[in-house]
Amino acid sequence: MTPDLRAQFPSLRLRPNHQRLAFLDTAASALKPQTVIDAHSAVLAGPYANIHRGLYHNSAATTAAYEAARAQLGAFFGLPAGAERSLIFTRNTTEAINLVAHSWAKIPAVAARLKQGSAIVISALEHHANIVPWQMLAAATGAEIRVIPLAADRQSLDLSNLESLFQGAAILALSQMSNVLGVRPPLEEIVPMAKQLGVTVVMDGSQAAVHGAINLPELAALGVDFWACTGHKLYGPTGVGVLWGRPELLEAMPPYQGGGDMIDEVKLPHGTTFAAPPARFEAGTPAIAEGIALGAAVQWMQGLGWGNIQAHEEAMAALLTNTLAELDFIEIYSPPHTGITAFNITSAHPADVATLLDQQGVAVRSGHHCAMPLMKCLDLPNGCLRASVGVYTCAEDLAQLREGLIKAKKLLG
Repeated sequence: MTPDLRAQFPSLRLRPNHQRLAFLDTAASALKPQTVIDAHSAVLAGPYANIHRGLYHNSAATTAAYEAARAQLGAFFGLPAGAERSLIFTRNTTEAINLVAHSWAKIPAVAARLKQGSAIVISALEHHANIVPWQMLAAATGAEIRVIPLAADRQSLDLSNLESLFQGAAILALSQMSNVLGVRPPLEEIVPMAKQLGVTVVMDGSQAAVHGAINLPELAALGVDFWACTGHKLYGPTGVGVLWGRPELLEAMPPYQGGGDMIDEVKLPHGTTFAAPPARFEAGTPAIAEGIALGAAVQWMQGLGWGNIQAHEEAMAALLTNTLAELDFIEIYSPPHTGITAFNITSAHPADVATLLDQQGVAVRSGHHCAMPLMKCLDLPNGCLRASVGVYTCAEDLAQLREGLIKAKKLLG
C-alpha cells in the first residue's frame, strides 16, 4: 500500500514514547481510517435520532442510514439483495456467539438433544469467546465438551479422530482463522463431515474477515449454519459486530434479550409476541453510529479492493516471517506467512519484551491472547508475543521490530 493510505490513519501520526509508531497489533483491533472516524462523527452531528420508531425526518434519515449499513455489510459478505435480513447487529463476536449458545439451545428439538447427553465440539485453537459460552451451555444442559486437538506439529489440528468426535454431537464451534497462530483449519474437510452427522456449525470469522473476501452463501453451501465477526477488526468502530444465521434457524430461535424494538405486541400479564429476525435479536437502542460507521469501513475496504489488500498483506506476512527467522534468539510458533505470528525471545518473559519494544515505539501483543488452552498445548505458561499485519503495515515497521528485538535481547541477556 502507498504512503497515502497510511496517511489516512490519524493514529499513525502519534509518537508513543517519542518514537515513530510501528503498530503490529492489528489482530487485536485495527486502527481506524479517517473516513470511518468521519462517518461516526457525522451520525452524532445529525440529522440524528433514535431509529425504527420516529415518523419525523431525523428518525427516518437515521433509520435509513442504519439499514443501509446492514445492506452494505450483506453485500460485503456476498449476500444477495434482501438477504441481509439474516444479518443481526451485535456488540461483537463474543455477544454473537453467546446469542447462538443461548437462543439456539432453546429450540425445543435442540434442547431435548442437549439434555440427552449430546456433545459440543470445539478446537484447541479457539479464542475464549468460542470456548466459555459453550462451557456455560454444557454446564446448564449436561452436554459434553469435546476438543479437536493440535497435531504433533502444534501448528495444525489433528483430524484423525474427527468422525468419532462428531458422533452424537449437537454443535461444532470453530474459528475460521486462529487469532494466535494465524492457522486456517481445513473447513472443506471438517464442516461437511460435521453436517453429515447432523451437527450444527458455528464459525468465528473475526480474523478471517479482515484478510480475505467472505462469501456467506458459499459457507452456507459448505454447511456453516452461523457465522460471526466483529467490527473493530474490520477497521470499524468498537461496540458493533454481526451474526449471520440460516434464516430458518433464526426464525425458530427465541429472543436473546427482551425489550424495545424486538416485539410484535406486548400484552399483560402474559402473551407478548416477538418480531421477525433480525429485530427479534436486537433489543433496545442499538449502537447506531457504530453500525453506520462499520458500513463505511467495509465500503472503504471495497474501495481498496481485495486483490490489493491481499497482495500487500501477503508481502508483509512474508517479510514478518523472514524478519523473525533471521534472528537466532527467536522461537516462532506460527506457520510461515500467516500475517499473525506468535513468537518469543528464548528464555525471556514476553511481558518484559513487549514493554521494551513499546519504549521503542513498537506495538505488539503479549500474554495468552484470550487463548489459554492453546498456550497450555504449546507449553507456554507465560504466553507469547504476537505481531500481526494490516493494510497500513510497511517494511519500516518490521525493520523497527527487528531493531527493537535486538535491543531487547541485549538488555535481557
